[in-house]
Amino acid sequence: MKKISLILVLSLILVTIFPIMGLAEIKDETIIKIGLQHTAIDSTDQKPLITIKGQVAFEIGQLIGGNYETICQTDITQFAFDQDNGYHAVLGPYASYEQAKSDVHKLNGGFVVLKELFYVYGVSTDQTSANSQANSVGGKVEAPNQNLVVLKDGSVLLGFDSSIEYILAPSNALLKGTFSYFGELPLRGGFGAKRLNTNDISLINYLYMDEYLYGVVPREMDKSWPIEALKAQAIVARNFAVANMNKFSHYGFNLDNTTNSQVYGGYKWEGPVSNQAVDETNGLVLKHNDTLVNAFYHSNSGGFTENSENVFSSPQPYTKGVYDPFSLGAPNDSWTLDYSKTFIENKLNNMGYNIGSLKDFYISEYTDQNRVYEATFIGTNNNVIMPKQDIRKAFGYNEMKSTLITVVPDNALVVTNGQEFYEKSPTNLTVVSGDGKTYTLDGQVNVFNGDNLSAVPTKATNYVIKGKGWGHGLGMSQWGAKNMAEQGLDFEDILTFYYTGTHIE
Repeated sequence: MKKISLILVLSLILVTIFPIMGLAEIKDETIIKIGLQHTAIDSTDQKPLITIKGQVAFEIGQLIGGNYETICQTDITQFAFDQDNGYHAVLGPYASYEQAKSDVHKLNGGFVVLKELFYVYGVSTDQTSANSQANSVGGKVEAPNQNLVVLKDGSVLLGFDSSIEYILAPSNALLKGTFSYFGELPLRGGFGAKRLNTNDISLINYLYMDEYLYGVVPREMDKSWPIEALKAQAIVARNFAVANMNKFSHYGFNLDNTTNSQVYGGYKWEGPVSNQAVDETNGLVLKHNDTLVNAFYHSNSGGFTENSENVFSSPQPYTKGVYDPFSLGAPNDSWTLDYSKTFIENKLNNMGYNIGSLKDFYISEYTDQNRVYEATFIGTNNNVIMPKQDIRKAFGYNEMKSTLITVVPDNALVVTNGQEFYEKSPTNLTVVSGDGKTYTLDGQVNVFNGDNLSAVPTKATNYVIKGKGWGHGLGMSQWGAKNMAEQGLDFEDILTFYYTGTHIE
């Protein structure tokens, strides 16, 4: 690492690298589970009901050995997932959905419930009424069941035990080639639910990997871009999905639909060229020797990508910083922020740092790719050394677009180390007088330009941050990929440029 007091540190996102599943286990024909609505990411609050609407009636299916198999057909075309914590009078078991449905009239508000077999449940206001119903028809009573999920549209339509992986999908489609509406958003595949506690339902979209990628590629890269860039995006999106398949497994799904994984927009966002890019790279992945690449990517490198160890705790041999001229001249290859001293003090206070009045801040360490590694803030109450993962978090990821930045205080002097010129606060600068004595500058500095004397402010009141690029800087720059494709390079050229020592397989 180089050390210098010149660049403001703002942080990269610290992401945990999850175990990579065996490559043979994941193909474009693999079914992937995407969390659409869940407390795992959003909050701990109960979520509102979301309606699922089909173009045709839904069937109930299940994953058997990773493959989708139909259990039964229903006449349900619209429903919402809901929780159910009450006591129920219960009849059954029944061997089929049709047999159970023929007996729903025997119980008040009767509806079919699928566990390992089919049952009929009645709607009760309390345990006493459930007992009364059960006694009248020779049934039994079931206590509140945290795993019970119900489908309802005005009245209850169907229930199932969410500890078993049941899927509601368009009838006779086998999850492929059709879509349903999640609210107003068309999504391919089918839907399931998982109850994690008494006030939470995770809503899950089940679909094949290629159709998932249809909805990811045009959300992560403009679908009007050159097809070779879109092919590169399709491969890194496939790699990322495979490498992170266990990221949310404890919540009942593989990935979510946000930037916590990859942005997935579903059928609405698809385009013919982006779909073609997925199809023409079907099953292709990026590897380093025999290892599947965990392919991180970002919007614009600003001219330099970064080493993985400068973002994560461990190095990846294929994620190494490279000089990237292809990203220059693209949107956000350079940008400027102007922050007052008071603004910075407030940001630090919001993070719990009681710094007092800000006297100075500077980059105490930066990487070989000139990105921030560590920043130091000097205050009247405390000094704060802020690690790389907190800087962008402190100022906002959309404002502080990257950590490839320099910081210029409004009291800066231009100084030189004999090789380069720097803009530096006069605080703690060391000078040598004409008689050979050394002095540390702590007060006002007077500068003589040959004609007159000018005073430089002692204390900075404002800081200009000059930045380059957008994102963490790891792996492929998307704007760089676009530029490479426009210059006639193909997806393999793009990927092997951004991921060191890799090949397509």
